[in-house]
Amino acid sequence: MKLTPTLFLVFAVCHVILVDGSCTFKCSLVEDILAMMSKSRGSDNCSYPKLKEIPAFSASLTNSKVLGATEIVKFDKVWTNNGNDYDPNTGIFQAPFKGVYQFSFTVMSSRGRDLLVYLWQNETRLVSVFPGTGYNEGTANMVLNLKKNDRVYVKCGGSGIGYIHTGNGAWYSMFSGYLIHATK
Repeated sequence: MKLTPTLFLVFAVCHVILVDGSCTFKCSLVEDILAMMSKSRGSDNCSYPKLKEIPAFSASLTNSKVLGATEIVKFDKVWTNNGNDYDPNTGIFQAPFKGVYQFSFTVMSSRGRDLLVYLWQNETRLVSVFPGTGYNEGTANMVLNLKKNDRVYVKCGGSGIGYIHTGNGAWYSMFSGYLIHATK
């Protein structure tokens, strides 16, 4: 609990009452106020997630893949998925809380093939990565303000298909994200 000016004032009043020696009704009132304040989750009454509930995920692609022109990349090897807010079957992260989130993805193009992918928030295309042709990697990092239930994912871009590469056990292509802090 933070030591706010209000809490400091309550302690000071309690101290004055105790010094005067008339600690009866007034002190019990102060004790009740202190008990109520200690039950509070914060001065703004915003419900923040507990440490073990903080959403965070990291997933890799297990097999190289030819992506359709608007296909969502399904990073299917899940390393971390606190809260199970990332779905490896769809490739989509859904925000459980309103807040500020950080996302990162790295993709590798296949030998002799092009790859263009974008990070999406709901139906809005954000940033792109074009690693070029053949065993080149590209990375994007974004900090986003999300509302509860906003969706974030990596999707193939351009008018054609994309060739995404990964090595057996090398995990060249991956996607991760986590909550920096909740907002009200």
